[in-house]
Amino acid sequence: MKNKKVWLITGASQGIGFAAVRYLLSRDQTVIATTRDADKFDKSVRSNPKLEVISLDLTDENAVKTAITAVSEKYGTIDMLINNAGYGFAGAIEEASEKEIANVLAVNVEATLRITRYVLPIMRKAGNGHIINLSSASGLVSSPGFGIYNAAKYAVEGFSEALYHEVKDLGIKVTIIEPGAFRTNFLDSSLAVSQNTISDYDATAGKFRNTLKNNNGNQPGDPERAARIIAEISEMKNPPLRLLLGQDAYTRVTKKISEMQTEIEQFKYMTLASGFTLN
Repeated sequence: MKNKKVWLITGASQGIGFAAVRYLLSRDQTVIATTRDADKFDKSVRSNPKLEVISLDLTDENAVKTAITAVSEKYGTIDMLINNAGYGFAGAIEEASEKEIANVLAVNVEATLRITRYVLPIMRKAGNGHIINLSSASGLVSSPGFGIYNAAKYAVEGFSEALYHEVKDLGIKVTIIEPGAFRTNFLDSSLAVSQNTISDYDATAGKFRNTLKNNNGNQPGDPERAARIIAEISEMKNPPLRLLLGQDAYTRVTKKISEMQTEIEQFKYMTLASGFTLN
C-alpha cells in the first residue's frame, strides 16, 4: 500500500474484519480493532506492535464516545473506519420476538450509526477520511426467513447512501460493501435463530434456516481476498459507493434489478396516472 493510514475496525476478531486486520498489519498499517472481549482476540496477531485491540460494547453510547476520543487523542486522526460488527438472524417475521428484533437492529444498525457519528467530527476536521460499511447482498435482496436481517442491512444501505451525499464535498468518502456468502463463522456463532417457530412457515423460513445450516463451511467467498479488495479501495481516488463481493452476490442483485425494471415498466401506466391532470 502506498500510504500509511490509521484504521479503526469494529467486529474485528472474526470474519472479514479479522482478515482485514491481518492483511493491513502485513502492509505496515496502524490498526485499532474493537471487539467485545479483547482478551479473546487472537494472541499471535495481537502481539503486533502496529495493532491495538479495544474491548468495546458498541451498544453503549458513553463507551463509544470515550473510546473514539481516546483513539483520536492517541493517534491524532482516524483515516479509515470499517464498520464490520454485526450478526445474522434467521426466522420468519412473525416468529421473531420484539427483543430479538431490537437486538438485531441495535448491533447492525444503531451501533454502526453510533460509531460513525463519533468518528465523523475527526474526519471533518482533517478534511479527509473513508468510511466503509459492511452491508450484505441481503441488504439489496430479501429472502424468506431473513427478513429481520434484511431490514437491518437495508437500513445500513439507506443511511450510508445519504451519508455519501452529505460528506462527499467535505473530503470524506463512503463505500458500502455487499458480500455474498463468505467462508467465515457468520453461519455459526454470528447467526442467531428465532426461539419461536411456526409450522406454517416450514416451507419458507424453515427451509431457509436449513439452507443456511447446510451452507456453513461451504460458502464460496474468501475473506482474505475480500480484505485485500477493501485495502485496494482505500487507495482509490474515486472509490465506489457500492461494491458487491462474490459471484453469488452479483447474480442475486443483478437478477433483482432486472426484475424490478421489468415490473416498473409493466405498471408504468399506473405510476404516471397518479398525478394531477393538467388541462
